[in-house]
Amino acid sequence: MDQDQDTVQSTLDAEALQDAEVLRDAVERARELIRCGFQEPDEIAESLVEDLDDQGLTMEEAERIVAPLWRERLEEQASWPDTTDVDRLEAAFDALEELGIVAAMDFTCCANCGYAEIGGEAEEGSRGFVFFHQQDTERAADGGALMLRYGGFQVDGEPTESAVRRTAEVGREVVTALTAAGLPTEWDGSPETAIAVTPISWLNRLPE
Repeated sequence: MDQDQDTVQSTLDAEALQDAEVLRDAVERARELIRCGFQEPDEIAESLVEDLDDQGLTMEEAERIVAPLWRERLEEQASWPDTTDVDRLEAAFDALEELGIVAAMDFTCCANCGYAEIGGEAEEGSRGFVFFHQQDTERAADGGALMLRYGGFQVDGEPTESAVRRTAEVGREVVTALTAAGLPTEWDGSPETAIAVTPISWLNRLPE
């Protein structure tokens, strides 16, 4: 093999290695998002393209990656218990909604955005809120604790002390609902501390 052929072969080998790395990264990320259980296949494919935009992954390639992994997860679900911890979580959130507490799952990308946007979910009579964001979801799906953010909706002219007490009250109601649903929690009672649902087995059924 002459020098030009060596150069061409090296380029091909490098491209093949890069393609393999992109595929590995895409599959790993797709599995993570599928485990979370909130996105549809096309949404996961779009997320892959966005996450790997510097590696040239196309939408068509992303869809081909997601499809078999989605089927694999559906097959796994057949062996799951009738009621999972995520089902219990959803039941607790439904109960909190009945009490006038806005309860949002997988809400926004991060805590800052969640706190900024949760007011838009409030309805007449809403007293407070609880939510976990997408990074919280991914952490729980990876085996960690699920962290819940909560608080009382601010009332114009309300003293700070009153707002703090109301936030703590919402926190207690959240813990009570989670306990009633059969989920363990860790919380020190402080309105400045997030509520941890731990341990939690993250089995979230895929959207139908």
